[in-house]
Amino acid sequence: MTQPTFWQIAATNETVLVAALSDLLRGSGWQTAKQLARHGFNDRALRAIASASKGQIISGQKGYALTRESSVDDVNHAANWLEAQAKSMLARAYDIRRAMHQRGAA
Repeated sequence: MTQPTFWQIAATNETVLVAALSDLLRGSGWQTAKQLARHGFNDRALRAIASASKGQIISGQKGYALTRESSVDDVNHAANWLEAQAKSMLARAYDIRRAMHQRGAA
């Protein structure tokens, strides 16, 4: 019998954590990070779990919610915010590379 690899364990734990957070959110509407902290979830873990949920959990200023139980406006707002953040990060990456090239490094 072979032992599972680190990545197999991580994937299993990720699936379990997404399911656990989904269960907490089901029927509860928006839950803040502070509310979810009472169940052992810290801010960093919540962000990672939402990211691993493949779009099933959204986040925003209101906290965290299940996509299927959220309004179209809330889902669009969450997606728009992530797209704006991605554009900002790409612009920063471009600026960093431009600064590197301006100093004469390639």
